[in-house]
Amino acid sequence: MKNNGFGKFVLKFGIFAVIVLGFFIVINTTIDPYNIFHYEYPRNNGIEANKNFIKTRYLLNHKDEFDSLLFGSSRAGFTDVEALPDGKYYNLCSSEAVPYEHVRLLKILIKHGFVPKNVTVMMDDISCFVDPSIHDQMLYRIPYPDDTISSWFDFYVKYCDILTTWEAYREVKDYVPEDGDYTERFRRSGSERLTVPSSFHDENEVGYWADYYELRTDAVMADIRELKQICAEYDINLRIMTNPLYFKTYQRDIENGYIDFLYALAGEVDYWNFSSFSDITLNEQNYYETSHFIPAVSDMMMDAVYNGKVDQGLWNQGFGVKVSADNRDEFIYFLKYQAQERGITLPE
Repeated sequence: MKNNGFGKFVLKFGIFAVIVLGFFIVINTTIDPYNIFHYEYPRNNGIEANKNFIKTRYLLNHKDEFDSLLFGSSRAGFTDVEALPDGKYYNLCSSEAVPYEHVRLLKILIKHGFVPKNVTVMMDDISCFVDPSIHDQMLYRIPYPDDTISSWFDFYVKYCDILTTWEAYREVKDYVPEDGDYTERFRRSGSERLTVPSSFHDENEVGYWADYYELRTDAVMADIRELKQICAEYDINLRIMTNPLYFKTYQRDIENGYIDFLYALAGEVDYWNFSSFSDITLNEQNYYETSHFIPAVSDMMMDAVYNGKVDQGLWNQGFGVKVSADNRDEFIYFLKYQAQERGITLPE
């Protein structure tokens, strides 16, 4: 009788556990603030989606619709990839993405049968100051899982915290989206909304800088070498450019070694430079805040890179200059001269 009673208890407990677990799963997958369960049709719910995951997952399910990729942080999101002339691009940018993550995703995509003919990478201070390992605990930046059951299990478990989901729900339920094209644009190109005007007014703003920034030049150069090797192996056309950082952000960067990073980068790969003090970066109307530039600026960058068209005056200011191992000494001297003229102290 005792054994029978214990068996009934185990059965009841098991049923209860399944009900509770099912309840948690339903709640998390329904609210899904980071859109990981809605990667085919993500919702604009007021919370930053995990675009590293949902864009990769979406692309793997739609490999025949695209043949080229744009990589970068969220700053690359305001690029009109549908206007790029030599392929059907998908904008694979995601929040604070760095070269290590670009390489990792490219290898995953190739392993699953998607070999792009073009890869374009937009780089800047985020590329060299951010350690990708910190993204492992940020729900909107957790990297795409490896091809192991444990990796996928660990990934989903992080999103099954009912308290975190409930707190997100309190924000989601009252959010009224203004971007009616969000889902369709995600599926069509992966780019951000390109029609939003800038209302930025720099009233004693400081340059964008995170407290965890730390120069990682050697590690990033290793990632760039691996990226070059993969692209050479699979005959992928690789383009790299640096972003035009708002002048106050750029100043903080070069005070912490960003120019040295640009010098090292030219030793590994040719790139188009847009990082400098220029009429673009000194104009607040070209930015949404001290981090993201508007689509019109990205259009100018792509015109320079893809069509060789750049205003001579801007080129003289470092905007759109093609930098290589052959001319990097001269160009880096120019960037340091610009800094000196503005009274900026650079690291020795």
